[in-house]
Amino acid sequence: MQRLKMYKTFYDKPFSQEFGCEEDEAITPNTPFNNRIFWKLKELDVFFDSANMTSKDHVTIAEEIERCYNDFDAFIVIHGTDTMAFTASELSFIMENLNKPVILTGSQIPILELKNDAVDNLLTSLMIAGQYQIPEVMVCFNNKLLRGNRARKVNTI
Repeated sequence: MQRLKMYKTFYDKPFSQEFGCEEDEAITPNTPFNNRIFWKLKELDVFFDSANMTSKDHVTIAEEIERCYNDFDAFIVIHGTDTMAFTASELSFIMENLNKPVILTGSQIPILELKNDAVDNLLTSLMIAGQYQIPEVMVCFNNKLLRGNRARKVNTI
């Protein structure tokens, strides 16, 4: 969260402080849609390479979203790119009767690297989640928004 708050596109510090945001919360500056997006970061306890994910891990993600479902208008899952499409597809079948967006995103180059695609992918996901109420699982990557059960990995570059 501290790293994300370094980016002005994710964090309007004066406005967030005035609003009384907690350490794991932030508010964006005004978006091109003339709104601000209040967002909160929740990290799962375990981090691992997405290539090692199993169906049990997909259920864990779905259960976490279900636990917080009534508290938020949308959900963004930051995911490794190796199996993001597979996870999105499986989540689209696990999470029936959605009436909120669930967006998976990630990057080829980590956000800690100077030149990366992580900032654009996450910011685009936040703007879509904050503006549109598309009630399904989606993948937001490389300036594209795809249906979760239609996405596929086509390139590793």
